[in-house]
Amino acid sequence: MSRSYIQKLDQGGGQLIIDGKPYLMRAAELNNSSLSSRDFMRSVFPRMVEHNVNTLLGAISWQQVEPREDVFDFKELTSIIEDARTHGLRLILLWFGAYKNGM
Repeated sequence: MSRSYIQKLDQGGGQLIIDGKPYLMRAAELNNSSLSSRDFMRSVFPRMVEHNVNTLLGAISWQQVEPREDVFDFKELTSIIEDARTHGLRLILLWFGAYKNGM
């Protein structure tokens, strides 16, 4: 697991540090349902790398990991995370609860 924090700078402001090194986030945001499919993301990850993106923000709905009450399945999400790592990408997961967008 990587360690990340904001290091305060003498001149003010801060610098994101990940794994002991300054990290410049070159981020992109995915469409809401993109992270629901490993097959779909396998075509996205290489394109992001080609565009020098190193961090992706994507949404995960709770029903994706809990399809039935008290039945949890993280296999698809775990596969997506592993594929992102293979491409050197970091993911920021936006977790939607039972109802998306405040409904």
